[in-house]
Amino acid sequence: MGVYRTSVRFDLRNEREKRAADYLKRLKHGEGNRFIVDAVLARIDADNDTGLLAQIRQMFREEVKLIPAAAPAAPVVHADEQALDVSVLDDLKMFD
Repeated sequence: MGVYRTSVRFDLRNEREKRAADYLKRLKHGEGNRFIVDAVLARIDADNDTGLLAQIRQMFREEVKLIPAAAPAAPVVHADEQALDVSVLDDLKMFD
C-alpha cells in the first residue's frame, strides 16, 4: 500500500470553497498534493496543541485545589529595620 488516493469536491457556489479551489488550480503540478498534506498535518497539530493545553490547564486547576488556603502571613520585619524605625522616632522627638 504505497499510495492512498482520495477525491475532493468543491461547491463553487460557496465562496470559501471556491477560493480554495481557485487556489489549488493555480498551483503547479504536484504542489497541490503537498499543500493538502501540509494543511491536514497543520490541523492535526493544532488540534493536538489545543488538547494538550486543555489538559495542562485541567491538571493545574486540580493541583491548585490541593493547596490549602492559609491566612496571609504577617509581613517580615528584620531587626535592623526595627532599629531604624526606633532611631527615626527618636530623631523626631527632638522637634517637640
